[in-house]
Amino acid sequence: MNSMKNPWQLFLLIVLMFILFSGCENSTSGSAASSKNGSRDQAKNFQKKEPVNGETASRRKPSKKRDNKKKTNVRVQEVDLESLSIQHTYVGNLLPNQRVTMRSEIDGVIENIYFDEGEEIVKNKKLVDISTKELSLKLKIAFADSKLAETNLNRDEKLAKQNLIPNAQLDQTRTFAERALLNKELAKISLNKSLIKSPLKGTVKTRFVKVGEFVRKGDRLAEILEVDRILIKVNIPGQEILQIKIGQKVDIALYILENKKFEGQVKKIGLEADASNRTFPVQIEVDNRERELRPGMLARVTFTQRVDQDQVVVPRHTIMERDTGRIVYVVDNGKAFQREVSIGISHREKVQILMGLRKGEQLVVEGHTKLTDGEEINIVQ
Repeated sequence: MNSMKNPWQLFLLIVLMFILFSGCENSTSGSAASSKNGSRDQAKNFQKKEPVNGETASRRKPSKKRDNKKKTNVRVQEVDLESLSIQHTYVGNLLPNQRVTMRSEIDGVIENIYFDEGEEIVKNKKLVDISTKELSLKLKIAFADSKLAETNLNRDEKLAKQNLIPNAQLDQTRTFAERALLNKELAKISLNKSLIKSPLKGTVKTRFVKVGEFVRKGDRLAEILEVDRILIKVNIPGQEILQIKIGQKVDIALYILENKKFEGQVKKIGLEADASNRTFPVQIEVDNRERELRPGMLARVTFTQRVDQDQVVVPRHTIMERDTGRIVYVVDNGKAFQREVSIGISHREKVQILMGLRKGEQLVVEGHTKLTDGEEINIVQ
């Protein structure tokens, strides 16, 4: 029995050893295959990492993390105080301060002339005599009628007190007397109209009549100019008219006298623009007692406007128009902020700031058109 068991035990032992040997062999083969396959994968991965077609090493390097938004580059300028001087020059036409055309107020013959062209005359100077024979006769008749009417009135008043005439007759006599007195005064006025006198001090520019000539009412006798003061007319564009003030001083230079300077003063500013060119007429008065200025000359008229005290002045291009008004950008703690401003006078590329900016603030002068309120910025030099 023991001899039977031993062969079977030996057989089972051999089978078990065979199975174990086969498993070890498969495990060894699998490990070798895996090792071989792993080497091939590493080779492939190494080949993929090599540059292809001249690919640079920089593309193989991992990129650095970028900011979510790139900062806008701007240039800034410190706000400072300036005295802004503004000048505008225009061409002006010289005119007399007054121009009067003397006309006859009656029909008649010129008997005498007491002036010549170019002569300077004083106010109330007698200029011409016009024949007054007819007027003198009319005045005498008016005096006689008035005297008779006055006599009749005195008589009827006495009679009325005695109840010898009705009151209606007295009223009629009184009316005739009043009319006669008025006719006498009208005759005096007509006679005085024959005496032509100058209404102002000035210079006779033109004489239109000669002795013996018959003139009718309204005919021209002479033209007189007052040139002790000269007016200069200039046309100011609408965008600048509000800067002009009555009494403002202006500098004047004649084209024919380059080295001679005059000073004038704004006398009148037109209320309505010329429809053809949208300019406003402005009159300037200049003293001309030396008679250096003549009507018809051309002059350069310079308006100068200064801000006496120091004011905040910024470049014009830094101001932007918005629906809410005018704004600029200022920098604070690395950010740009909108600031609403109120402007005053301007000259060329400079604008006066009345409200909204203070001295020492950092004003954005370049790059401001790309900014939004509160945006972080990068200041460049």
